[in-house]
Amino acid sequence: MEIFSKIAEIVTQILVQLHANYTVYFQLVIFIVAISFLTVVVYNPYFKAADKRFQKTKGADAVAKDAAAEAKNLQLVYQTKAREVNNKIRDIYDAEKNKALKKSADILAQAKIQADEAATKARKNIDDQMKAADAEIAKISQDIAQTLTTKFEQGL
Repeated sequence: MEIFSKIAEIVTQILVQLHANYTVYFQLVIFIVAISFLTVVVYNPYFKAADKRFQKTKGADAVAKDAAAEAKNLQLVYQTKAREVNNKIRDIYDAEKNKALKKSADILAQAKIQADEAATKARKNIDDQMKAADAEIAKISQDIAQTLTTKFEQGL
């Protein structure tokens, strides 16, 4: 209690030095009432709203961080699946390309065989025609020779 009496004494001396009169007490009471009213009516709801906003914002930050981490994970999953799909497509493409190359090689081989057969037939046909032509030339030359010999014998 002695401390409170010393504090009261110091406050009284300060007020005497400031030449304050009894209206200071009324002003002090009005100030305390105004601060209490403002604290209860204005500041407390404001601070509650600010705290809620901070909690929501803090939660939103965590949600945003979680969403960013989820997006990164999804991006990695997407990249992995895209690589897998690209590999599957490449495998299918390579398999179909190999089939097509084999089929075109088979077709070319068959076409070559057919061309060789046709060329062989054409050569044989040409050889047969040459032999027939040679035989006909020999026959015609004998006929001409015989005709000339008969004409020489008759006409000379």
